[in-house]
Amino acid sequence: MLNVGLLGLGTVGTGIVEIINERRNTITGTSGTDIRIKKILVRNVNKTRNIDTEQLELTDNFEDILNDQEINVIVEVTGDLESSYRYITAALNSGKHVVTANKAVVSKYFGELSALANEKNLAFLYEASVGGGIPVLKPLKEQLELNEITEVQGILNGTCNYILTRMINEGKDYGEVLKIAQELGYAEADPSADVEGHDTLRKLRILATLALQADITEEDILLDGISSINATDVENIRKMDSTVKLIAEARKTDKGFTAIVQPMIVKNSNYFANVNMAFNSIAFKGNNVGELKFYGAGAGKLPTANAVLSDVLDIALGTYRKGNPLGKEDLVNLNESISGQYYLRISVTNDEIRDKVEGITREVLLDGEELAILIEEIRLAEIHELLAGLGLSKGSYFLAKIAD
Repeated sequence: MLNVGLLGLGTVGTGIVEIINERRNTITGTSGTDIRIKKILVRNVNKTRNIDTEQLELTDNFEDILNDQEINVIVEVTGDLESSYRYITAALNSGKHVVTANKAVVSKYFGELSALANEKNLAFLYEASVGGGIPVLKPLKEQLELNEITEVQGILNGTCNYILTRMINEGKDYGEVLKIAQELGYAEADPSADVEGHDTLRKLRILATLALQADITEEDILLDGISSINATDVENIRKMDSTVKLIAEARKTDKGFTAIVQPMIVKNSNYFANVNMAFNSIAFKGNNVGELKFYGAGAGKLPTANAVLSDVLDIALGTYRKGNPLGKEDLVNLNESISGQYYLRISVTNDEIRDKVEGITREVLLDGEELAILIEEIRLAEIHELLAGLGLSKGSYFLAKIAD
């Protein structure tokens, strides 16, 4: 029997309980092990919940779970950063395997927790931290044994993708779609982590560190979100027979690496153009296997719970990959070299702005109260320097790379 200590009984925690209850006989038949949730950490043991808790042992004291010698695996789905770090560290130090869906704690403490698990000869698994229900980290780790991975790219945030899809397909305003996303539960009351790109950045940090086998930190990644996109941008992008996505990508070269999260304008024939609504997609390239693409639900109770339980099953079967999966490549950050063609819209323009951007303009799309241009091949750093020199804040313009 595999006894699980579950930390958190929110959306994902509830999904884990539901799947185990529904699939218990099949899981036991497949793994040869009965997976049992022995204790669950909650904030309030007396709270009324939408699942039957009579057969569940609830506690508001983590020590009850940590000190239970029968519990083999800690599953952490609290969503909190510092508490989850404390829980995971204590669990590994006490000899318990750990599975988490918490992208924030994996991203911030990736190296430390991976090294600790390796030192203790334990599993530290986090499939659900990237891509929700999409099984991508396990295949990525497997391919790293046979391939040098040179590139990882993807749509990693369902909230942003939902907003952009409805804006482009229905011509809706950003604020209107954001409100709908909040009502449907896709976006939080404070959506900044999603729309400003921080959630995507954390996921890229995890993917890039694994894929490139180098320590790609959050600070190593350039970041731009979607919160400044407006109806003018949507109209211009649609006229280009294109759509717009928030794309995360990291690439390895002979000299180093680049890593960036940014809005990207892609032709409607592009693969990523057909990844819509709250779905995610991730692709990576290996020198032997070529390009592999993964598509599915990027979030949600059952898809995320499914990913968590896939990790638990790997522990039950002993099929998880042993050792520290993080490499020791020493790569130089080459983000200053990132270049391409870009779309730029500035909300309030004047003669000084027109004069300054004229030298980089390939085509003027709109020149009135707002200025919208296509920019010739240029380094991204040069555009940022120009905008900073004009004293423009991020909220006063929208910049997107035009995909090759």
